[in-house]
Amino acid sequence: MKNLMLAADLTSQSDRAFERAIRLATMMKAKLHILHVCPSYAQVDQTSRISSLKQEAEDIVRDYLSCYPEAEGIQHSITVIEGGEVFLEIIKHAEKVKSGLIVMGMHGKSRFRDMFVGTTIERVVRKGITPVLMVKNKPIGDYRNILIGTDFLPGSRRAFQVAFALAQNGFFHLFHCYEISDTAIGDTIRHWHGDMIKNNESKQLEKFVKDNQKFLKKSGVSSERFRYWTAEGAAYSCLTQEAALLKPDLIAIGAHGSAAGFTIDKLGGTAKNILTNPPCDVLVAKDI
Repeated sequence: MKNLMLAADLTSQSDRAFERAIRLATMMKAKLHILHVCPSYAQVDQTSRISSLKQEAEDIVRDYLSCYPEAEGIQHSITVIEGGEVFLEIIKHAEKVKSGLIVMGMHGKSRFRDMFVGTTIERVVRKGITPVLMVKNKPIGDYRNILIGTDFLPGSRRAFQVAFALAQNGFFHLFHCYEISDTAIGDTIRHWHGDMIKNNESKQLEKFVKDNQKFLKKSGVSSERFRYWTAEGAAYSCLTQEAALLKPDLIAIGAHGSAAGFTIDKLGGTAKNILTNPPCDVLVAKDI
């Protein structure tokens, strides 16, 4: 990954995303492109005032960078755009600089608008193609404990591979969950064919791991740092339960899954909670 992009909203928690982005750029020897988009409500008519707003934002970004000595050793660029749809500008800039990842911090919601169209992060994930890392916690080191949910589809495969790039010395927990209907017929299926379904899902997971063996070997991941299993239940319920047990510092999921998988195209229930109130940092990748 040669280029990373930090979409900085310059709110009170921006330091967390800044620090994580700097750590990742240092680890991967990547160029860090920092983008700030002044929201449309900040637009004014005076050209001089617009210039002042942009200069002020650039100064804030430089102040942030000066707080991290390790930032001196990485290539970086600073871009401030005034006005426009924030999520669209983030997507366009990521494509322009050929970024392999967009790093974003958690931020407040514009209540009435986000009630209908979601947070900026949700819109960047929906409309863009670049993997998005949402940073919740202040970094205390590199990612070490990573939980990856898979439904075997291209989005989760991509999330799987990006997660390894972000945590080169981490411990990886890959799991796949499946559902059996709770109807009377479902109970019958579980009683007579539950083991068959479980075995089939386990075989699919084994195949997914086997298909990625070359990637795992190239990443230098030993069996001691990689484990995988299946679980029965709704995807997001399983995800939060496993997170509560494992206490990961990063969760990786794919978009565009099946109805029972890790799709976030229609955010609701637990799926929405993972992005709006995640237990840790979250990586989301889409099929391309």
